[in-house]
Amino acid sequence: MADVFQLLAEPARRDLLESLREGERSVSELVESTRRSQSSVSKQLRILRESGLLALRSEGRKHLYSIQGQPLREVSEWLAQYERFWQEGLSRMDRALRREADALARRKP
Repeated sequence: MADVFQLLAEPARRDLLESLREGERSVSELVESTRRSQSSVSKQLRILRESGLLALRSEGRKHLYSIQGQPLREVSEWLAQYERFWQEGLSRMDRALRREADALARRKP
């Protein structure tokens, strides 16, 4: 899972994954949508494919890439464990701000 975080730390890879969210895309489509050079896109696609985040399918001379969800699902499930922590913290902060606003409202004539 640490590898996935490391992979996602690279903005070019995040851009590619964002472009692939809608579905399968060719290298040329990814070059156009990310506005990056073909060599840069190809390099990042290779890294993502070798890590298991992308699948590659050939259709004639066209190479089509798509997202492999399992590695991202594992990260999502791990992060979900901490969602309660954040929600509880935000709820506490909301209650404190409401108390402070009420106290200020009572002080005004």
